Amino acid sequence: MKQFFPADHAVPISKAVRAGDFVFTSAFGPWLFNPLDVKYDGLGDVVDDGTGNGAMSLEEQIHRTFDFIKEALAAGGCTLADVISCECWLSDARDFVAFNAVYERYFPANPPVRSIFPMRFNFNCKVEIKVVAYKPLTG
Repeated sequence: MKQFFPADHAVPISKAVRAGDFVFTSAFGPWLFNPLDVKYDGLGDVVDDGTGNGAMSLEEQIHRTFDFIKEALAAGGCTLADVISCECWLSDARDFVAFNAVYERYFPANPPVRSIFPMRFNFNCKVEIKVVAYKPLTG
């Protein structure tokens, strides 16, 4: 059995999909943006994503990103306590230590397996995260 929980913004994705006992989220950053509003420089780097949020601190971006993750998990009947795998992307690899300081607050015991990658994003954020949760449908 698969259940799709559509996102309610300008990108054609589901915020989460439940497939049996697993819930998969899309990758979320700290805010939603409209791809039609993004402006690029000659090298293809994002100059402006149209949201006015580019100056937000890394810590606030991480918290806001987890808010989206928690909302997506809730749609599939899960919480952060059900997360077994986490993929994270940082726009600046030098933010790794600062990211960990905030991340560990969300998983204080039995943290999920995790990967972190440096990434160039399609909007002016510093972080994106997606997770997989495990929560049996029965008992």
